[in-house]
Amino acid sequence: MCGIAAALGIRDADRVVAAMSGALAHRGPDDDGTSALTTRDGRTLGALAHRRLSILDLSPCGHQPMSASDGRWLIVFNGEIYNFRELRSELERDGARFGSTGDTAVLLEGWARHGPRFVNRLEGMFAFALWDRIDGALYLARDAFGIKPLYYAVTGAGVLVASEVRAMLASGHVAPRLDRSALASYLTFGSVSEPQSMIEGVRAVPAGEVVRWDADGERLTTVVRLDMVESAIRPIRERAEASRVVRAALERSIDRHLVSDVPVAVFLSGGIDSSAVTALAAQRAGASLDAFTVTFAEQQFDESAVARLVARRYGLRHHEIPVGGSDLLAALPAAFSAMDQPSLDGINTYVVSEAVRAHGTTVVLSGLGGDELFAGYPSFRRARALARYARLPAPARHVAARVAARVGGLRGAKIALGLRKGAPGDAAYLASRTLFGESQVADLCGEHAVASPNAPRALSVLQQVSWRELTGYMRNTLLRDSDVFSMAHGLELRVPFVDREVASAAFAVADALKLRSGVTKPVLVDAVRDLLPTEVWNRPKQGFVLPFADWMRGPLAADVAAALGDADALEAIGIDSRAAAGIWSGFVRGQPGITWSRPWSIYALARWAATHGVASHGADVPDEAQVLAR
Repeated sequence: MCGIAAALGIRDADRVVAAMSGALAHRGPDDDGTSALTTRDGRTLGALAHRRLSILDLSPCGHQPMSASDGRWLIVFNGEIYNFRELRSELERDGARFGSTGDTAVLLEGWARHGPRFVNRLEGMFAFALWDRIDGALYLARDAFGIKPLYYAVTGAGVLVASEVRAMLASGHVAPRLDRSALASYLTFGSVSEPQSMIEGVRAVPAGEVVRWDADGERLTTVVRLDMVESAIRPIRERAEASRVVRAALERSIDRHLVSDVPVAVFLSGGIDSSAVTALAAQRAGASLDAFTVTFAEQQFDESAVARLVARRYGLRHHEIPVGGSDLLAALPAAFSAMDQPSLDGINTYVVSEAVRAHGTTVVLSGLGGDELFAGYPSFRRARALARYARLPAPARHVAARVAARVGGLRGAKIALGLRKGAPGDAAYLASRTLFGESQVADLCGEHAVASPNAPRALSVLQQVSWRELTGYMRNTLLRDSDVFSMAHGLELRVPFVDREVASAAFAVADALKLRSGVTKPVLVDAVRDLLPTEVWNRPKQGFVLPFADWMRGPLAADVAAALGDADALEAIGIDSRAAAGIWSGFVRGQPGITWSRPWSIYALARWAATHGVASHGADVPDEAQVLAR
């Protein structure tokens, strides 16, 4: 796991990427390097930079930027390729020789021999920038799920690329100006939806794509697309077969995710997802496995008793991390400094990652992704309930939508929007994930809520919800926050559920098997039931969340009230101060529909903007003479 940066077509590119690399130092504390982007005729067109967190091949042979044996290709890589040993063996049979035992060298040699299509063979999480010295082209790529981030910006001077938006700001070529349409996206969903970022002009490289920039920086071309799910897998309609297929996929994924030259630990919350990952990993790693659990004084949020049962069953070294409101308050300045883009979520990952890294751990497995694939969210049950309305004629749907909008409050308005589309999967997702409705977004920032992409209609209803959760909430919130806040401490977080084989198995299971009365995520429970204490799966779902509502009425109240009462600061980031004050007042009074997430989202936005010097009408990008004079 690392940080990468690139500058193409920019004068003094070595200085620019050095500044960007400095902003990424936390991602790679073990090594760093830079290389010029040169062509076969001797021209220098830019530079690459790399920050290394050593996980595979701890020797100096793993240093990056790394050049291919033929001298044509130069790469900086972030992530892990879990099947690199199998790929290496294939390449060696074809005559390849390697100077490094790590995965980057395998990617580089495979690309040199087979071109961009070699990326289809990779199993893992990755983002990379690769320079072609012969054609003078820069390739950028991300894994199919978008686990690893990668951003680009086209400026008047050239093209910038980096693992984090903060590095773009450090380049001196990107103004700290807030993107107004991204602000509407943030208020709608609690995070900015890709490909936008909160900074004007900075965009995410599309997940699951390999794109190419020509040397002139004028044309972006997609050359390879990666799918999250194998469409050819046979449908599964029998419960026993679903259990067997899912179990086998999970076991193989865990095997892949344990590949490392340093010890691997687990996050163990006590829920079914993290417990399943822990049990399967413990079977392979044995009692040497370290497990970390967050504990709360607020008993309704604390799952440590169940986590202890799992840890005891497998003889794990179990570490409990107590977290209270005062701890969070003390951590907030550093957490907002680490926050790359504003987010409703993620502070919990920052606190946990800090404690895990302090223990000396550098790699940890997470249960993230289980809910999205195995119908763990309320959106799945809502979609099934709404499916009957999707079969109604359009006029009847519109009548139902008007009724829902009139009597259902904010949630009713969101359901009404989906009913008008006639898509139960989209309607259920919007009802679950929309933070502020269109009228509220307009009141807060004067912009309208942005549309999000509909799920493919060829999918079943529950597959549609999975697709929306995977490409929406998971990609834009959970994965982004997990990456940023774990890497803030130089900790690599791996997600075995977010795996193409596991996703393909989950999508193959018929909708009828995915929801069962009284059991949360029944397909997953059936697959791992024999590995876990009954207490893990035989209880209501309890997500891993911090007790924000209690803390915002206690130790965090003064800080949140001050931020939402600072009219000048709110107006500077495009938020109507009166509307924000109304949100906070409604929460304090206990107004129905004003849950903690709404005032917290505005608070997080304000703190992030103040920390990073971002404003709705920020300074202009400095011209090149100003940048070079710094």
